[in-house]
Amino acid sequence: MNKSITQFAGGTRHRAFSLAFVGLGFLAGCGGGSDGGTRAPTPPLAPLAPLAIQTCEGLQGMRIAAASIGLPSGGATLESATRAAAVAPYADAEGEHLLTTPERCLVLGNIASIDPAAPAIKFAINLPLSNWNRRALQSGGGGLGGAVITAPGQKASGRFDPIPVDAPYPITKGYVTFGSDGGHASTDFAFTKSDEAMRNWASEHLKKTRDVAVEVIKLAYKETPQKVFFSGESAGGREALMMAQKYPNDYDGIIATSPVIQWNGIHLFDNKLRDRLMAGFLSPADIKLVADRTRASCDLADGVADGVIAKYMACTNDVATLRCADGNVGTGCLSDAQIASVNALREPADLGVTLANNISRFPGFSVTGDEDGTGFQWLFYPIGTVAPSMALPPGRGFEPGRGAILNFAAFWIRHAVVGDETFNPTGFNPAPYATRLQYLSSLFDATNPNLAAFSARGGRLLIIHPSADNAAPLTMSGQYYRSAVATMGQEATDRMMRLYVGPGGSHNVGGVTQIDALTLLENWVLQGQPPPDAPVAYFKSVTDASLIRAMPACRYPAYAQYVGGDSKVATSYTCTQRADPLN
Repeated sequence: MNKSITQFAGGTRHRAFSLAFVGLGFLAGCGGGSDGGTRAPTPPLAPLAPLAIQTCEGLQGMRIAAASIGLPSGGATLESATRAAAVAPYADAEGEHLLTTPERCLVLGNIASIDPAAPAIKFAINLPLSNWNRRALQSGGGGLGGAVITAPGQKASGRFDPIPVDAPYPITKGYVTFGSDGGHASTDFAFTKSDEAMRNWASEHLKKTRDVAVEVIKLAYKETPQKVFFSGESAGGREALMMAQKYPNDYDGIIATSPVIQWNGIHLFDNKLRDRLMAGFLSPADIKLVADRTRASCDLADGVADGVIAKYMACTNDVATLRCADGNVGTGCLSDAQIASVNALREPADLGVTLANNISRFPGFSVTGDEDGTGFQWLFYPIGTVAPSMALPPGRGFEPGRGAILNFAAFWIRHAVVGDETFNPTGFNPAPYATRLQYLSSLFDATNPNLAAFSARGGRLLIIHPSADNAAPLTMSGQYYRSAVATMGQEATDRMMRLYVGPGGSHNVGGVTQIDALTLLENWVLQGQPPPDAPVAYFKSVTDASLIRAMPACRYPAYAQYVGGDSKVATSYTCTQRADPLN
């Protein structure tokens, strides 16, 4: 992780569920927009000349008093402050670093906890040396945390950042970028016994880090930032929504990508799936069978057979048509137990407990058509390559080859809910732990639909979700958007929120879902220009930025309907409103 902090200048690679923590090998607009109300547009900010840093190395050893941090802490220490050299483009195993990362002042430090059992919060802040634009961008983390994160998009990763791979990095544009580690180390799970550490992980480490970063900015440039933005993906997407819900006065614009909104709900849901898979595991051939059937049934619904089901959440789950004649395991068909596993993954389910904001059901993963997709689909996240076992080893409880989100579900139940590293989550009954789950839900679940306070201060929120996300399903974001409309009304919701659906793709904006979200957010917050209804989403090569395909990322609940022409060009589609109800 040290390489990530010092070389990537504000962007460690963070997949939805952080590989650092698990320690395993398994993360041109087509229409106009409207704020939906009669409020006068926000007056544009007057352009100001960029600022040069006034001190870098002199920050080392300085302390930020606890009184300057908006939540209880032991204050912060700036352990190091160094001028980090520019990093030229380079290739790695995933080939993502296509642009030069400029030199900057890198500040590393920690925020002390009050409870001795709660680890310190470690953070990194990247300060532009000569072109600060008077804005700051904070990044959420990934997975179970444990790695110091700075800002997404710092390196253009088409799979893990919601920007085109050749878009300028935030620090290149003059942003201060910063992030933290969740308040615990990637190798640690004892922290779950400290309530302060759990509160830090849930959201408080972000608020504390934000307040420290603002103080460091004032020390470095002798000015306070005009705007503070936040961007996060997956677990960081959950954090992004939490910032709008819990700390609405601290942020001006927020980007949430593939957010794991129902943190507790998805873990309970996935653990039930784990139980099903012990009886009805699906091999890679079985998964391909399901995906082939899905594409045959639904691919043409958007007007073109291209392997992308752009008319999302409209495909019927017809897996029962694949049943073996006798219901037993066969070749080229599925057993009854395997069909039950697919149904358990795709369909909504009761959670067995009522969580925060009256959530008692998980919406299921729906039908995506990319179940056999390369990278991070069923073979990586919900199913894996090895069937789960009845008993888990003590400690973290991860099983190599098991679906990543099944491992996280088992960890969560064992360590966060029950508090026993030997607990077997097989057949877990949440009812006896309802009080604990409700408390954890109040800390971690980003399901509060009332964003009135965030909206009242002029806050703007972009949610970006690939339609074929098989780790954090689009159904969660759709459900959250509808709950916001039901709570605040359509006009108020439209004034401050957009949910864009990238066609197909995997978790964390894979496929045709590279959207220049930061520019959209800048135009909305800084210039009062509402984002379009159909920004172009790109699929560009992570090795040379060559264009593979472009489609509109339609504003929910519309979808990209093919109207003719080259299917790889965005103008060949129009965003069409759904006529059928969404689940």
